[in-house]
Amino acid sequence: MSTLELVVLSAALGTDLFSVAIPIGMNRVRKKVILRAAVVFAVFHIVMILTGYYIGHWLGTMVEHLGSYHINASSALVENWASILGAVVLVGLGAYMIKQSLSEADPTEVKKHPLKGMTLIMLATSVSIDALAAGFSLGMMDVDLLKLSVILGVVIFMIATIGLGLGRRMGRYIGTRSEIVGGSVLVLLGAHILYTTLS
Repeated sequence: MSTLELVVLSAALGTDLFSVAIPIGMNRVRKKVILRAAVVFAVFHIVMILTGYYIGHWLGTMVEHLGSYHINASSALVENWASILGAVVLVGLGAYMIKQSLSEADPTEVKKHPLKGMTLIMLATSVSIDALAAGFSLGMMDVDLLKLSVILGVVIFMIATIGLGLGRRMGRYIGTRSEIVGGSVLVLLGAHILYTTLS
């Protein structure tokens, strides 16, 4: 694959992350947290696509020898599972953000954000797991894995930084209840993904 094709693929894989990053950024997280989270998102995307690549490559080898495996079916199954998992995580995270905002008694209290610990790990997994499905297809192609990893990592890092930063700025204008807006967007987004996947 050419450099341009890899950039386009990386940008496509980052669209889910961008749509999720904006409402999460409304928690008005610090720039240091945004950069750290962006690195985590980039690493997870790289790990997922390389895992998918090696699995797809292995399945491709099995096809040649046995002729009984179907990559497309496996890819579709992973995509459906990934969509359902991602939708559940988004709804849960959105509900958590709304609950945290409504239960804040002291306005001077330092606000918690979802970009840490297991919450960040689950979120990074849910928004990067579509890269696993993309890796299946790449496993059947001639791809420079180092080039793929570098381009994907840089593009995803930029998308996460821009999305979270944009959400952070929007949170300033919306005000103290910006977490409710961001949480509601995540719940609606998750519900929509779940509905379209199951229907």
